Amino acid sequence: MTVNFELVTEVQGLLRRDFPVADRTLVNPNNANPLMDGEFMNLDSSYKLIRGADASFGFALFMERGRMDVQAIGKVTVLMGNTYEADTRVFTTTSLTLGCKLEISASVTVDSLTKSGLKLYSAGEVIGYCTRLPANNGGKLRFIQTLV
Repeated sequence: MTVNFELVTEVQGLLRRDFPVADRTLVNPNNANPLMDGEFMNLDSSYKLIRGADASFGFALFMERGRMDVQAIGKVTVLMGNTYEADTRVFTTTSLTLGCKLEISASVTVDSLTKSGLKLYSAGEVIGYCTRLPANNGGKLRFIQTLV
């Protein structure tokens, strides 16, 4: 199984929170475009998680695809609080530089599927900053999340 999101920071100090997903079919690994670890999620008006919208305030999904408990109850874990550093495959490489600001993009392509991940900041909420470029990190973007 490919690891799409991996914390560099210790997990113990992070605020993790479980929320139901608005569309429970997204937690089924057989779905045409299931949720994957490292995607960014937003809370809708019913306090349910949906895929992150462009330039929005959101949280990183922190769970492995295909977990039976997630499928049974329809809840997933997101990283909600405290600063963390992580490596991710869910990003768009265009114009990234070391130290650049990052925001959520709803149109990141990973393994030919459209996901909600990170891209170079242009407007909206700053989610974090690039701390290591993919070329120097095995193809993964390392970033520090500063949205607290």
